[in-house]
Amino acid sequence: MSTPVSQAPAAVPPNILVERRDGVAIVTLNRARERNPLGLDFPDTMQRILDGLEDDLDLHAVVLTGAGSVFCAGAELGKVVHPDGVDGEVQFRFIRGLHKVVQRIRDLELPVIAAVNGAAVGGGAALAMACDIAVASERASYFFAFGRLGAAACDMGCSYLLPKIVGTIRAKHWLLTGATVTAEQGKASGLFVDVVAGDHLLPAALEIAAAIKLATPRRAAAASKLAIVRSEDADLQTCVGYEAYVQTYLFSTDDHKTRLRSLMDQQRRK
Repeated sequence: MSTPVSQAPAAVPPNILVERRDGVAIVTLNRARERNPLGLDFPDTMQRILDGLEDDLDLHAVVLTGAGSVFCAGAELGKVVHPDGVDGEVQFRFIRGLHKVVQRIRDLELPVIAAVNGAAVGGGAALAMACDIAVASERASYFFAFGRLGAAACDMGCSYLLPKIVGTIRAKHWLLTGATVTAEQGKASGLFVDVVAGDHLLPAALEIAAAIKLATPRRAAAASKLAIVRSEDADLQTCVGYEAYVQTYLFSTDDHKTRLRSLMDQQRRK
């Protein structure tokens, strides 16, 4: 009798995919069947990915999106949160890890563009809001579902980020009523720079990334991003003092000198 040949188990696809394309990293939450939840492994995995992307000097921007029809369903129900309770230390470390991811996105040298392809629920909305720029598909929405589960809106920086983007009064209204914000409402309120058809979402995000790459060298883009982030919690004197040192440094870089020389040559030829 012949012995059956055992087959190796199929490889399990990673929960987060990373693709590099023309100087842009496309990071995709890759659990479409489960609606791309934030699982217990998400904080450590995402931080490792972001660290690796920042070390890649060929990159100029990051696009963050979700596989399938949902951007991110928030915390994984039954594992991160459970009606019977979850080990408090595990849960705390997970929540703290999520907050570190939000801070890492804000500190990342690379501009991060959220391509919100569908519903972003709870922490999923906060994840998108932590990005520097967001573009939405027509199917996108933010669902501030915290209170409906007996939880507070102090999740992944949501209570900080949302008022900064849309204003305190509107943020209170949305968070306290558990609102669902459509793509068009989000655009009108400043959450999204544009709303596009679903099949044009990734190209639209990549167009923004390409424009960033064309408009500014990586080091200058990083300085601009970090200066804006710092300015949200600093007075004018602190901001301009920081800007003076950063700008003086950038004036000494080869990128600045090359682009300045090109501009001056163009002006001379006119």
